[in-house]
Amino acid sequence: MSKQSHLFRRGAVYYFRMRVPADLKNRIPQSELRFSLKTRNFALAKVAALGLHTRAYTLFHRIRSSPEMNDKEIVDMILTFFHNESNEDFHLRQMAAIPEMHREEFKEILAERVKSREAVEAEIVENFQNGDFSAVEGDVWQELLMRDRLDLVDEENIIYRKLCHGFLRARREANRRASKEDKLDFNTNFQDPLFDPHRSIEDVVRLFQLSTGVISDGYDDENVAQSRATSVIDTSEQGKGKRSGTKPTVTELFKKWCHFQSVAPKTAADFETQIKRFCDLVGDLPVDKITSDDIIYFRDEVEKLPVRMTHNQRKMGIKELITSLEGRNDIPRLKPHTVKNKSLAAISAVLGFAVRERILSDNVAQRIGVRKPKEHEKEVKGLFFSSDRLQMVLNSPVFSEGFRPLGGAGEAAFWVPLVCMFTGARLTEVCGLEIADIGCEMGIDYFFIRHNKTRNLKSDSTIRKIPIHSKLLEWGFMDYLEAQRRAEQDRVFEKINAVGSSISSAWSAWWSRYLRKKIGILDPRVNFHSFRHTVKRELLDKEVRESMVDAILGHSNGNVSERYGRDEDGLSYSMLRLKPAVEALTYEHVNFSGLCLPKYKKTGRRYK
Repeated sequence: MSKQSHLFRRGAVYYFRMRVPADLKNRIPQSELRFSLKTRNFALAKVAALGLHTRAYTLFHRIRSSPEMNDKEIVDMILTFFHNESNEDFHLRQMAAIPEMHREEFKEILAERVKSREAVEAEIVENFQNGDFSAVEGDVWQELLMRDRLDLVDEENIIYRKLCHGFLRARREANRRASKEDKLDFNTNFQDPLFDPHRSIEDVVRLFQLSTGVISDGYDDENVAQSRATSVIDTSEQGKGKRSGTKPTVTELFKKWCHFQSVAPKTAADFETQIKRFCDLVGDLPVDKITSDDIIYFRDEVEKLPVRMTHNQRKMGIKELITSLEGRNDIPRLKPHTVKNKSLAAISAVLGFAVRERILSDNVAQRIGVRKPKEHEKEVKGLFFSSDRLQMVLNSPVFSEGFRPLGGAGEAAFWVPLVCMFTGARLTEVCGLEIADIGCEMGIDYFFIRHNKTRNLKSDSTIRKIPIHSKLLEWGFMDYLEAQRRAEQDRVFEKINAVGSSISSAWSAWWSRYLRKKIGILDPRVNFHSFRHTVKRELLDKEVRESMVDAILGHSNGNVSERYGRDEDGLSYSMLRLKPAVEALTYEHVNFSGLCLPKYKKTGRRYK
């Protein structure tokens, strides 16, 4: 097994990757299997990958020869999941009571689970009402992976929908029982008879079949009413008729997609541009009339667009613009990865939504690729700031001489890069900070990255609190904040004004010029976002656990467990846990002694 075919690195951590064989693509809804090996040691990663390689081939063999799963096997999986969910709280209570164990840590975990009881119940109820399974999809996927049955992971698969339905009921019952035990109520009655241990397995299977609409309503039981649910399988002609008739157009479906997906404004604006281009080139067709040839035509035409448009070009229709550029080989055109990640991604997302809504049976855009890029067209990967380059930044006029250029928006030129260097926050997140977003908890000052009236975040998963590094406090950031408060400013950097779709667009353009012309860093792979790469690398090098790095940077790893143990602000880690991690950003090989620190009038009052 070559390391090139199955091992790759993301940051410092090794991952395993293996393509799904062509004959199984209709049974495994993924193009490849990918797992984090959770190690930065190549030798250990190679051993772990070898085991996964063997297991993957075993999985493929079993799927090829595996029969369908019957209802008894489904119920066995559901009951096993219920017992695991119930035992987790029991285990935590036991561990928290043993003096020799890490009692405080277990108590903290248990307390976080107790606080999340109502949120878990609300999410499950919402899933039942909407016919959604998001609360348990990850758990079902994991259980099927353990049983080498990933071929069942498909929203259209009846077995998969049965499992999700049962897992929702199991989590609801386990959560309700745990809520009672939180109040020292150890009553053994079960609200959902599906999990009553006094029933025989045959009885439970029949109850489950009744509740999922598999058998008719002829099975009589005094508790059946409690276990009935809306059928998770709608195969009737009446059900199909609900989705018959005229299909929505691309534009109509896009509006519905925006409403249901609750996408970030910038993403919605970018996708709207691509959908408009599709309609201008192909037409605003009913979605069931779109063919693979339409998608290929759209892809080929969009690739003819320029990388940057002039003011007059933006006013042209897309067909007129493409015609006007014929023979102009001197104008750079959109690269294949841009066409894939923007144009094709937009139409594929909308058609994929149509498949999930049972409007379409197939997403014709999903199978369309782009040509292999030429050498000069390959995507530029961002780099982190090396210690030498960080020193170049700090030796530049803004930081060493107190220079405040007009484009840098006053004090923002000094503070924004330093804040990002010691938080890893995104540029827009820092530029849009408001005074109310700076707080203090447990004696620790912090930035609260959240939606506000100045700007919206990329997604809700990026909401977080980041402790303010001691270096920023030492250099006078809180004095600057107090000066802003005295000036009755609502924003931390009020001189940063939006020109484009982002609050940081004009400031970002200034920084790019400053980085190339004043600082002298010409490598296009190094830009402002490189501060974010730098923070992640620094934290991982200091062996800060990856989940905590994600909490600081506002990354989501997609695990279902992320939803548990959060406080009222939706945050996983306390300030006391995050503060040491942020303080690990020491940059030992960078000299900060040459900083020209700004002076602010001190009032002796502490900012609250």
